[in-house]
Amino acid sequence: MKAVFLIIDYVPHQENTIKKLVEKTDGEVLAFHVALFDKTIPEIKNFETHQYNQFTKEDILKKIKDFQPDFIVTAGWMIKEFIWICKQITKEGKIPVVAQSDTPWYGKITQKINSAISPFHLSKAFTHLWVAGYYQYEYARKLGFDNNKILLNSLSADVELFNRVNIEEKKKSYPKNLLFIGRFSEEKGIKELLNAWKDIQDKKQWNLVLVGRGDMKDEISKHNDIIVKDYMSQENLLLEMQNSGAFILPSTFEPWALVIHEAASAGLPIICTDVCGASPHFVINNYNGYKVKPDTALLKNAIEKLISKTDEELLNFSYNSRTLGNSITHDTSIANLLQVIS
Repeated sequence: MKAVFLIIDYVPHQENTIKKLVEKTDGEVLAFHVALFDKTIPEIKNFETHQYNQFTKEDILKKIKDFQPDFIVTAGWMIKEFIWICKQITKEGKIPVVAQSDTPWYGKITQKINSAISPFHLSKAFTHLWVAGYYQYEYARKLGFDNNKILLNSLSADVELFNRVNIEEKKKSYPKNLLFIGRFSEEKGIKELLNAWKDIQDKKQWNLVLVGRGDMKDEISKHNDIIVKDYMSQENLLLEMQNSGAFILPSTFEPWALVIHEAASAGLPIICTDVCGASPHFVINNYNGYKVKPDTALLKNAIEKLISKTDEELLNFSYNSRTLGNSITHDTSIANLLQVIS
């Protein structure tokens, strides 16, 4: 099996996808990347990558044809050279050309325009869309892709890694830390979270722990009862999750949120907003947490309900989270992708 990837940067989930694909198929991958924010190159067997701006689009197309792949995957819709290349390959009609998408349907005017021109644009570039979940599936249908041309589970956390958080260990003394991981910015719902936490009179000995960095760090520092930590390695993040009793993501805008999948795989009860694209997959109300609208009062109510639960109830939420987190893995992700050549 041979595959070509056209991508922006080698973020962890993208690297793990390619690594798992090579492992599962003993295949070869040729890739072209933008290196927009991160120039790091992963070390993967049977893998060759090039920075795309070192070649003309015609040269890249020739290299792809010489490689003779079984399919192409692109995660860079906004790169016009990638779109041009995909259109040339799709026009020949010999192999599947798959585009990844984590964008939900919002009904915005730009999305309506994309839907209207898709038969003359995206449908000519891609044979399939590989979407993250339900919200993204809706947009794929609006773009005119048939059900059998839409693949699921394009994004997966490193489930094996986060499964290392030991739920059984928490039976000894359930940790009372409510954990947030992400950018300190308005769209992450930081303002709503700070106000909700401030309004809770009886915090039941729980702490709010924020891990990240961003423009709102100074605002957060005004709250003496909140623990703030910088971004950290995944090993240290696992330790942070081991010492946490629940996870919270109060975003006001969040196309997917891989961190919700990571938290579920780690076995953390979860509070999140229903705008998070990952929320219907990994959070079920009263089963492993709570989904709410992006609203301070609703957030406060959800936090109060969670921190009022007994250790036994929280442990049940923890096991339920892990069940949901393990429902999507790199294995299921790759299995979905490989349907294009089965």
